Amino acid sequence: MGFFQRIKTGFYTLYLEGTEIFPQMLGGFMSEEVYAEVVKHTIIVCTDVIIINKQRKTVYLAKRCVDPMPGLWVIGGRRRKGESPIQGMLRNFYRETGLCIDSKRFELVDVVEYFWQTCAQEPKNVGSHNIAHQFCIELSDKELDIVHKGLHTKEYDSDFGLQEFSKEDLKIAKVHPVIQDVYEKMFDPLLGTMK
Repeated sequence: MGFFQRIKTGFYTLYLEGTEIFPQMLGGFMSEEVYAEVVKHTIIVCTDVIIINKQRKTVYLAKRCVDPMPGLWVIGGRRRKGESPIQGMLRNFYRETGLCIDSKRFELVDVVEYFWQTCAQEPKNVGSHNIAHQFCIELSDKELDIVHKGLHTKEYDSDFGLQEFSKEDLKIAKVHPVIQDVYEKMFDPLLGTMK
């Protein structure tokens, strides 16, 4: 057995054989056709970020325009081979929002799993199986304004931008249960760490 590094991130541990990930080990962009084949046969790993306001106990959601989850959603995307959850989260957050933020400001909240009935790639009816690392961050008013104006328009409704939701608002809007569950883990003193 070779040398392993153990990298801890909250309750998540990454084990790395050896001392580094070599460039040839890193994943990259895939065409829609290739990605459609991957979705048919493997579990897709993603990173999601929920923007929060701790004082008001609210979350900010965008309106996603594409499968597998159109509607009110968080910021996120796929991890690439060779990326840690934090690296994938930072890359996706920058791509979706235009903000480059220190990783220490993000907190890992949960790891969740989805079985979606449809997917964005053809054939759409094969669905997808995803695991997502759920992070949260609190942004300044200036940062919120940047995100509101600069959301990635291929994935999100730019007219909707970012909108703030209380616990009650989430129920009224009938958001996906994962958002409600992560909300509870962030703000409920018995379930989460944020007070």
